[in-house]
Amino acid sequence: MRDLIKRIIPGLPNGLVVGALRFFSIFSHISPKTRKLHIKENRMSEPEGMIENQRELKALSFGSTDMAYAGCEVIAVYNALLTLGKRTFLSELIEAFEKRGTVFNGRFGTSPYALAGYLKNLGIKVASSFKRKNFGEIAEKSRVFIVTIYNDRKNIMQQVHTICVTKDENGLFVPHNCGCGNKGFDGIKELEEHIGCNGRGRIFYIIGLE
Repeated sequence: MRDLIKRIIPGLPNGLVVGALRFFSIFSHISPKTRKLHIKENRMSEPEGMIENQRELKALSFGSTDMAYAGCEVIAVYNALLTLGKRTFLSELIEAFEKRGTVFNGRFGTSPYALAGYLKNLGIKVASSFKRKNFGEIAEKSRVFIVTIYNDRKNIMQQVHTICVTKDENGLFVPHNCGCGNKGFDGIKELEEHIGCNGRGRIFYIIGLE
């Protein structure tokens, strides 16, 4: 029974899972007072350059938790914006997603839909999908993309993770803040085979940026 429970959520349709995260984000509420306090405190610990290890960001508050625990989605947006040459501050991104997008006040991270919506509002061309048949095409056409994955496609207890993926001079996909170094992978299939827990990850949402 325990093994069955672990497999239930990863076995659900991608669209249902992404939709559920979007639905639960509607009921999250980080008060203006808390957001104001967090941005003031978080400005004292602003990172510089691409973020590769979110475990180092425990000093940054995010909703009812911290960035080391549940900040991967915000970090992915931050890394993507840096790649696109957009000046940004992590503290400001945190405040923006605390205002709209956290799931269970940040304990379950941020809704993937909120990431796509935020980037669209910046005037960036966005292509997103939860359909696996679209992942490869979106990844190939994008300057940089963001993927949300199950860390273990058969065990939801390993949680989910969101990363930014850039392209090197040879067109290989280079994941950031994934714990697998900055090695480049040839295509979405090879990338998926090397992310998550010992390569057991599975992508269920992609956001391509041009």
